[in-house]
Order: sequence, then C-alpha cells, then structure tokens
Amino acid sequence: MLGVSGQTIKNYIYRGRLRTYRTPGGHHRISHEDLVNLGAFDGRPSREEMLEMYNDLYHGYISTLQSLTNALDTRDGIGSGHSGMVANYAALLIRVMGISREEQESIKCGALLHDIGKVFVSERILSKPGKLTDQEYYLIQQHPEMGEKILNGVDLLKGIKPLIRHHHERFDGKGYPDGLSGEDIPLGARIISVAEAFDCIIRECTFQRPRSLKEAADEITRHAGTQFDPEIVRIFTDEVVSKLHDGNVEQ
Repeated sequence: MLGVSGQTIKNYIYRGRLRTYRTPGGHHRISHEDLVNLGAFDGRPSREEMLEMYNDLYHGYISTLQSLTNALDTRDGIGSGHSGMVANYAALLIRVMGISREEQESIKCGALLHDIGKVFVSERILSKPGKLTDQEYYLIQQHPEMGEKILNGVDLLKGIKPLIRHHHERFDGKGYPDGLSGEDIPLGARIISVAEAFDCIIRECTFQRPRSLKEAADEITRHAGTQFDPEIVRIFTDEVVSKLHDGNVEQ
C-alpha cells in the first residue's frame, strides 16, 4: 500500500530524488527499488510481483543452462540442437498423454538439460568414433549423477533432478546409475529416454549414419519392454512419429 501521495512522488521526480526510465511503449516508469527506498510502500511484493520474479529467475536459469547444453551437443559428436530436439519430441509426446501442465514443464526442462552432466566428461571421450574402453564407458556413465549434482544448489530446478539422474535407467532394470526398473523409473525419465534415443538414431553424428523415421521407430519398438517403457514407445510411434512422417509437426 502506498505510504506517500502521488503528488509527493511527482515532486521527488522534479527535484531529482527519483529517476524515471522510458519503456519501449513510451511510458515512464520508476524502479521498484527506488520506491522501496522512498518508503512509497512497505517493500513486500505482491503475489503477482512474486510470480513474475520467480518466472524471471526460473527462465534465467534455463536460458543459462541451455546455452551450456548447446555447447555440449557439439562436444558430444552428436551435433548442435540435439538437446533442444529431445525436448521438442518429449513435448510432442506428453501433449497426448494427459499429463498435468506443471509436470509437462518439468519434463520439457529435464529433457532440455538431460545431458548437462557431460560438462565433466572429456571431449575426447564424448566424440570418440570407435568403441569406448571400459574406463571411458565408466566415465560416460557418471554424467546423470553429475548432472544431478550441478542442479543441487538450484532450488527452482529441484523437481527435474530425478529426471536427469534416471534418464539412462532401463525398463528391465539393467540401466544406470541405480538399476531402477519399470514404473520405479520416474515417468519423465522414461519419456526422455525414448525421445533421446529417437533423436540420436535419426541424427548424423561422428559414430553413425542418420537413419529414417521408420528405421528409428522400428529400432525403439524393438527395444520396448527391455530398454524402454513399451506403452510410451507405443504412444510415441503412433502419435509422434506418424505426425513427423506426415509433416504435421515441425522437427
């Protein structure tokens, strides 16, 4: 609530005690901090202001980490845009799965940042065209846990940490890092696993030729029930791959 009159604020502007700035729309605005210092109100932001600050902070974190994942994609031998496409495929999938809006946002964010832990893995290993040694493969397997640790200090992103940690679990329990199986694997991680595999199959990279949409669909279907959740694979191939093939959505 205002503690000074509007006329007083105008007087302070005229006397130079308050500074204004002009918005792109031509309106004059006074900074929130200046008004608090003046005592125009008690300094407690409204619910709308709190939501706006939260959203600004959240999207700031995402933008910063997305820049990092874009750089990681090229180090990984997969090529730029991989993380973004995994997020796009995940978004297409969850759109037809009846998932709540809040969970959809977490899954899309987790898909975008799924490989963030690879920042700790040598580029020589990430882009190696041949077979990895046991030691190199062990280092690669650490990236989900490293990704989780990167986000440990970011309370705004704590909801996506399980998705990053578990996106390389397998439906049959033979994945890593924790050997989870079936529905013990978070739903978002199971979705990201399918979306990531699909993009890797159709993408040209240092260790394989790109394959067609049909070949990619056949490949993930072949591993349904072992590597992937069979129901997610069914929905992905029926609803997403078919639309991609028909050109009804942008890749």
